[in-house]
Amino acid sequence: MKISGTGALVGAAIGAGARSAVVLLNLGEGVPLVFVLPSAAIGVLVGLIAGATAKPLVGALVGALLSAIVFELFMLPCASLFGTFGSISGDKNAEGKFLRATVIYALEMGVAGLLAGGIGGWMGSREEQAKRRGH
Repeated sequence: MKISGTGALVGAAIGAGARSAVVLLNLGEGVPLVFVLPSAAIGVLVGLIAGATAKPLVGALVGALLSAIVFELFMLPCASLFGTFGSISGDKNAEGKFLRATVIYALEMGVAGLLAGGIGGWMGSREEQAKRRGH
């Protein structure tokens, strides 16, 4: 498997921007940078990995899965914490409510990864085609 540096860099840039946009979309204006930067950093990593494939469909699939799964891996401990606080306050369904509320957020993160991997993979494939043609 060939790795595309261009696809990786494009994917990283789009991943950082797209995941940051999802955070800002969901948390609103004035959100502290400390909430945006970790998601942007994950977007860089997801975009690097997915965009490097130089295959748009593979990159899109890898990006979507990585981005959504990483997000859910972060949300599961948060849900557990909500469940603990909910049981203390008498709301035994707090954990489930929290997880249901984050489903759309996880899908949005998946779309951010899909864009990063798909566009990065597309740019990488274009670069590979240009190299084969001798440009």
